[in-house]
Amino acid sequence: MGVYDVPFHSEQFYDHKARWIHYFHQIRAVRSELRENGGDLDKFSVLEIGPSHGLVTGYLRKFGVKVTTLDIKPEYTPDVVGDVCELPFADDSFSMAIACEVLEHMPFTDSLKALRELRRVVKRTIFISVPDARRTLLQMRLKLPFCREISLTIRVPTLQRQIVTVARAHNWEIGKRGYPPSYVRSSIRRAGFRILREGSLPDTPRNYYFLLEKI
Repeated sequence: MGVYDVPFHSEQFYDHKARWIHYFHQIRAVRSELRENGGDLDKFSVLEIGPSHGLVTGYLRKFGVKVTTLDIKPEYTPDVVGDVCELPFADDSFSMAIACEVLEHMPFTDSLKALRELRRVVKRTIFISVPDARRTLLQMRLKLPFCREISLTIRVPTLQRQIVTVARAHNWEIGKRGYPPSYVRSSIRRAGFRILREGSLPDTPRNYYFLLEKI
């Protein structure tokens, strides 16, 4: 099911509150990488896989970021219609890539193939997110004067088997049987990456984020 398949007026509309915050985390990841690159927009470019309705793309372009979008679905009007497992770009074409809520839509082995392709076409980093199916056992947020906010989340795996359905079309999710974070983490490292940052965030608990650096 695509983003345009759910009516705008529906209670199940795609862009719920956590989804908007999820877009913010993607934008912030790009901003942070631009800062790491010295802030020079002329020397910075982003490959976005799965642009959906283009909210992140449009926001970044408003601030002068060069973004190239790729999706296998032409109805999302990407710059390039193509397969993330066979990217039609030269090596080191982009400063970074983002692929959020994309990799779970293919078998896990293909997800790793896609990561290796992304590794080939970027100069340094990839920011990805995948669904986190684990259940929240405890969540606390503490803010004291003159101190940074402290967050604590304890999560447990669902132990459910991954079932592929037409509605969601997810082939795997972190926390489902066979896909604990440790297995996904080790697989990513074997694909040629250093994990700079990872984890779910209190305001988007259903998304698990990785910031990856090619090695």
